[in-house]
Parts: sequence; C-alpha cells; structure tokens
Amino acid sequence: MKRWEQFVNEAELRKALAILKPGGEPYEVRILTSSKKTTLSGYFDNADTLLDAFDTVDLRNTNIYITLNALKEGADQRLQRDHFLRTETTTSDNDIEGYEWLFIDLDPIRLAGISSSDQELAAAKKTAGDVYEYLKGIGFEDPVKALSGNGCHLLYKIALENNEGNRQLVQNCLQVLAMMFNNNEVKVDTTNYNPSRICKLHGTLAQKGSNTEARPHRFSRIFTNVVDVRTTQKMFLEKLASELPEELPQEEPQRTYQPDGFDLLDFMAKNGLTYTEDSNDRAKIYKLDHCPFDSNHTNGDAKIFQYHNGAIAFKCHHNSCSRYKWQDVRKKFDPEAYEQTETDRRIEEGYKEHNRLKTQEEVPYTELVDKGQMFRNAAMIQEDKDPDHEFIKSGIETIDRYMKGFEKTCVSVISGLRGCGKSTLIGQIILNAVKEKHTVVCYSGELNNKKYLSWLMRQAAGKTNIEVSTKYPGGYGVTDANKAKIAAWMGDYFWLYNNKYGNRFDSIAAHLRVILKEKKADLCIIDNMMALDLTAYNSGDKYDAQTNFVWALKNLAELTNTHILFVAHPRKSNGLLRLVDIAGSANIANIVDNAFIVHRWNHDFEKGYEDEFKHQPKNDLPECSNVIEITKDREGGLQDVFIPLYYEESTKRMRNQPDEYIVYGWDDSEKYQAVDEEVPW
Repeated sequence: MKRWEQFVNEAELRKALAILKPGGEPYEVRILTSSKKTTLSGYFDNADTLLDAFDTVDLRNTNIYITLNALKEGADQRLQRDHFLRTETTTSDNDIEGYEWLFIDLDPIRLAGISSSDQELAAAKKTAGDVYEYLKGIGFEDPVKALSGNGCHLLYKIALENNEGNRQLVQNCLQVLAMMFNNNEVKVDTTNYNPSRICKLHGTLAQKGSNTEARPHRFSRIFTNVVDVRTTQKMFLEKLASELPEELPQEEPQRTYQPDGFDLLDFMAKNGLTYTEDSNDRAKIYKLDHCPFDSNHTNGDAKIFQYHNGAIAFKCHHNSCSRYKWQDVRKKFDPEAYEQTETDRRIEEGYKEHNRLKTQEEVPYTELVDKGQMFRNAAMIQEDKDPDHEFIKSGIETIDRYMKGFEKTCVSVISGLRGCGKSTLIGQIILNAVKEKHTVVCYSGELNNKKYLSWLMRQAAGKTNIEVSTKYPGGYGVTDANKAKIAAWMGDYFWLYNNKYGNRFDSIAAHLRVILKEKKADLCIIDNMMALDLTAYNSGDKYDAQTNFVWALKNLAELTNTHILFVAHPRKSNGLLRLVDIAGSANIANIVDNAFIVHRWNHDFEKGYEDEFKHQPKNDLPECSNVIEITKDREGGLQDVFIPLYYEESTKRMRNQPDEYIVYGWDDSEKYQAVDEEVPW
C-alpha cells in the first residue's frame, strides 16, 4: 500500500487535474499542516509525478491545495520542481499570468479548526445551489461543481489578464455574492480574489480537527462530469459586480441616509411585505416570506437589500423573477414612484405635438365587428365602457417601456431587409409571451412546422443548454431531453398552423377566428404576408389585396381581442429603409397601429442613418449587431426611435444588452446537483 492512499483518491485526483489543467499546464501543490506552521511546496505538470512525490511525505493531519490560475513562464522552475520542499518561496500574485477560474468557496460557519457536520454541509450545498441558479440566471456558463470536504466549490472558467482592474473585478464579484447569499449558516469566502489564491486539491482528504462521527474527515471531489468547460465572458462578471453599491464619503451619515426620504420599513408594512431580517457587513437583508411577483417563491427566496449607503436592491433567486429589480417592486405598489427620466423626456421630444390624425377609414373588406349606431351624440358616447387596454410584453425593453408592449385589438407590422433578423425577433416575442403565460397562435409560410419549432427550441434553450451539433459541423443543437422540457413548458400557450393545409388567407382567416376565440389567444403571429395567397382579397390591383388583407386583420384583432403582428417584406430602397418602403401598398402604413423596421448594423445602415438624420450625432446610437426602429406608434406618436440589439449566434437571440441572459420557465427546475449519497462523507 502506498503511503498516500488513505489521504488521496487517485481517480478523483486525476479527474480534477484533467478538468482544472486540461493542457498539462504547470501548477503548484501546497501541503499545510493543521497548525499551518509547516508548508511543503512543489511544482508539477502531471499526476504521475505528483503521486510519486506524495509517497515521500507524511500526509497525516495535513490539507492539500493547488494554485488555480495560469503561472508565468518559468515560475515552476524553482527548487521544488517535481518534488516537495519545505520553503517560504511559493507562488505570489506576480507569478500569475492571468485568471483562469473564478473561485467561489461556500463554507459553513463553525468553530475554527474543526470539520463540518452533515447538517452544516447540507446548508452549504443549499446555498451553493442558490448561488449557482442565480449566476446561471444572469448568463454565467455552467461551473465545475465540487465538494471541498467541508463545504462546496463553484469554479467558473474565465479568461482575464492579471492586472489591478481585474483583481478588483473579481473581488467585487465575490463581495456581491456575499451580500446576497451570506446567512447565519454559510458564508461566501471573499478573500479568494487574488490571482495566486490556492484551492483545496480535489481528490484529497480534508483533515480539519479530529475525525469523529459527528464531524468526519471527508474527501474533496469534483462531482460533475465536465467534458468542455465553457468560458464565462468578462461582461457577465461586470454585470455581477455592478450590483455592488458605491460607498458614500465617510463624512456622510451612512447608516441613516435615506434617498429621497424614502422609508423602506414603512413601505413594506403598508404593502404587506412580511419578512425575516438578517444583515451582513454591508447591508440589511429582508428575506421576504413571499415574492411580490410570484407568491409560490417563499421562505426568503426573494430578498430586499438596504445597503449601509442607503441604496436599495431586490433579488428573487428564481429564474422566472430574475429580471425584476427594486424599481419594479416599488412601481408595483406605487406606479408613480419615479419621476420622468431624462431619457423619457428626450424620447417625448420626438412625439408629434398631437397624435397622428387618423385618416378617414374605409369600410373594411370583411365586416366582422358590430360597430353599433353610425352617428352618435355625446351622451351615447359617454355611456360607452372604457376599453381595458391590455398589453402583451414584447421582451424588447424600450418597446415595453414606452409603448407598454403590444396592445390587444391592434395590429403591428414588422419589416426589414432579408437577413436583418425579423424572424429571430419574432421568435423571441413568442417566447416572451409564453413566459408571461399569454397564448400565441402562429402562421409560418416559409418554414415547415418542424423547422420552425427547432429555431424556437434553440432560442428557448439558452447558451448554457446549447450543444455543438455532431450532425452539422459548426452548428448548434438542443438535446432531446431539453426539447421535451421546452415543449412541456410551452404547453397550450403555443399553437402553430399546419401549413400543409395551404396558404389561402381567406381560408386561414376563417380558422384563425375559431382558434383565437377558442384558445382565448392574446397574440397572433403571421410570418409573412408575402407567403400568403391573397387572391380572394384582390379587387383588381395587387396592392388592393394587401390593403384589404390588413383591414381583415384589423377586424380579426377586434373581434377576437387579440394583437396581430405580421411580417411584410419591403420594396427595394436605395437608402435607409423607411416606413413608406414597407410592402407594396402605402395603405399598409396608414392602417396598422404600430410599425417596426429591423435593420442590420453594417456600412449601408451607418451611411443611411447619417444621411437621414444629419441633425443627430453619430454616437447617439451605440454600435451593435441589429437595430429595431419604431417608425409608427398610433397611440403615443413615437417615431424614429432606434433600439440597439445584440445578436448571439449560438442561441439566435437578440439581446437588449450584450450581457443579457434570459432563463425561460422550462429551465426553472434546473437545480444544483448534490454529491452522490454513496460517496463517503
């Protein structure tokens, strides 16, 4: 029996090194005695040499660690190369080339120098699960999940240079997680930010205190089978770090500061937000009994933070509520809480002095709605019931903010040049509607049902669930298991027309009237007008058919209390695509309630934008991959509003910000996986 066998699990050690150092990169292994008075150090680049070196030292009452990040060239050529040496010359921050891992260590709170109990370890696993789900919800890739022996590790693959700015970034990330997730039982170790920080070497025995039944020594191990650890981009770390509030100057009365005189405790009491109070070194934490956006989220899953500088934040750790911030909480109970912003005022300056004058409407092609008496006096009109004004959120933040989304009983058109992202945008609108539990009925004239659903599945999956396709080189796919979950999540909220039944719209419209009412649908998608046979709507001119088609949609939307969104290809345009370029009939722009144009950011768009809007500075629009333009908003008068979007190839998503990551409800059951119970603790 080798000297190290009762302290090192060879299989687990080899697995850890294969994951943490997949290219055979050098690393330092450090052995500390329980008293930390003796340090043995060695540099290695393969498991065989390391195991041979373990056979030369006494591993009783020791704990074994490894450097996680990339060493500079030559750092491993010290005297302790390929063997252990008692030395004070170990890896420093200056010896590290760059960060390869974000190291999150969740450790149970207990007396110093002892192992954790099973109950304390279970608490660490629970908190690790909360952290994992939160980070996944904001766009982090899947981590390496591990047991440290006494707590849990989450190791996220990153790629950062070793510089002061990135050290601060990593430190801020850990501090944010500590503020959000530290509790009376478990804490996030915020000291693990410096680049030379060591981590428990997985596959070795954690030997803190005496090995007793109540507090046993346990092997550390990585318990996820990782084939390809994906790198989390820096912008997602910056997104996490941005949650850290700025401290006020020291002369400010930090603990009594209340922005705009707002009393948080009074607000929660008035609005029935009951809670359990906690705190840490930066904030008071109010763990809500029930999330204000979903009463099923209980027992502190939703929290309100009041930092010592007065700033307030809100987080619900369920994916379905991850988008909500403190402002959403306050506006839920006090809709007029916030004054108009400068952005609001700037956009309102683009409003016309009055809403667009509605042109006298012709008699619709198909009479579907009882319009009542033709001429009416003021008393008759006064008796009318005010409309409900129901809206379906689009998922595009600017549209939802200023237009409230898509209003039911109205019709919108989306246009754009080929390849600009119209169908991609439509797919996300569908998924956002399903996410909000709205029923959507769709027609696709260009893709068969299987292909259409395949694109939706890819968008719904998200980057942490997308796999590189083995069938199509360079492509991406979704596993059959995840497809089944997505389909179950979509359920009866999504219905797609079987285009084997043909494309005559007079026939399709008759069936739409039935299903939209039967399913109480909220949104109807027609992609696209050019794929439809409009012969029945043609009264002698091909453009008449398009006009009459849109009138039919107007009537259908009113009759079924649905918002109808259709795609229309544009005419050829020599410059920047404008409203008058949509389809063949100028009447389309007059009839629809809202019109949007999707642009692809390229040289032609830049030149067309500058030519069309000479009065606007070029930097008024940030560089992005795509732009959606609001060209008509009948109700509010918005026009010439350009919204930057950011395309993500693997998921075919259009993001509001480069770091946006939406987790749809089908993935809400994705939980942190516990260590196999048969593994000895």
